[in-house]
Amino acid sequence: MDSNLKDRLAYLADKYERPDFLSRDPSCFMHRYQHREDQEIVAFIASSLAFGRREQILSHVETILDFAGKSPSDWIVSGLWDCHFPDSPASFYRTYSYAAVRSLFATLQKIMQEKSLGDYFKEKWLEEQEGETGQKEECRHLCQLISRFFPAECSLIPHSADCAFKKINMFLRWMVRDSSPVDLGLWSSWYSKADLLVPLDTHVMQESTRLGLLSPSASGKVRAATLKCAFELTEKMAEIFPGDPSRGDYALFGLGVDG
Repeated sequence: MDSNLKDRLAYLADKYERPDFLSRDPSCFMHRYQHREDQEIVAFIASSLAFGRREQILSHVETILDFAGKSPSDWIVSGLWDCHFPDSPASFYRTYSYAAVRSLFATLQKIMQEKSLGDYFKEKWLEEQEGETGQKEECRHLCQLISRFFPAECSLIPHSADCAFKKINMFLRWMVRDSSPVDLGLWSSWYSKADLLVPLDTHVMQESTRLGLLSPSASGKVRAATLKCAFELTEKMAEIFPGDPSRGDYALFGLGVDG
C-alpha cells in the first residue's frame, strides 16, 4: 500500500476517534448507562437499527429508549416491550416492521434470562472454538455466530451466509475495542480486536474502491458488500493498524467528511 495513503488514513483515524465523534453517532446511546448489561443491550439495539439516514436512526433508537426507562436490560428481560411492539407487519422504521423488532426483543429476552449478552456469546463462542456446538457450518467470525441465534423473521439481523454483517460488526467494534473514547471494550478480555472486521456500508465500499483498497467488479463498479469484501478490506486495514484493523472504520468515516 502506498505510504501516503497509509499516512492519510492513520491521520484521519486519529482525527475522528475522539469523544466528539459520539455527538451524532448511534454509539452515543450506550454511553448514557453505567451498568454493563444496559450498555450491551442498548448497543445491540442501536446497531441493529443502524440503517438509513443517521437522524432517523437516532430518532428511532431514542423512541425505544424512552419506552425502556432507566434500565433497558430490565425492560427487555421483563417483557415490558410487549405492549409497545405488537406482532404487526406495520412499519416501525423503514423496512423494519413492529413484528421484526418484536422478534429481536423476544430473542434478546430469551438470551438474557440465562445470562448477560456478553457472557452468553462468550460461552457460545468458546464452545464453537472447542468444536462442541455440532454446527455443520464453520464460524470463522463472531458475527456469524451471533446471527445464528435470531430467527429468520427478525429482519434486523442478517442471515445470508455471505453477507457483510455490517451492523453486527459495528456492534462488535463497540464491545471489543478498548482504550477508545468511543468503543467500550467490554468484551476485550475474551475476544481480540485483531479479529474484528471493518463494518461495510455503502460509503465504506465506495471509498475503499476509489482508493484501490478493494477491487471493483468486472464491470468496473463498486462491488456488493459481502463477507469476502469485509475480510479483504480488514487485511488492508491491518497494514495500517496492526492488531486493530477495525480502527480503519474511523479513517473511512473521515474520508466522507474531509473528502
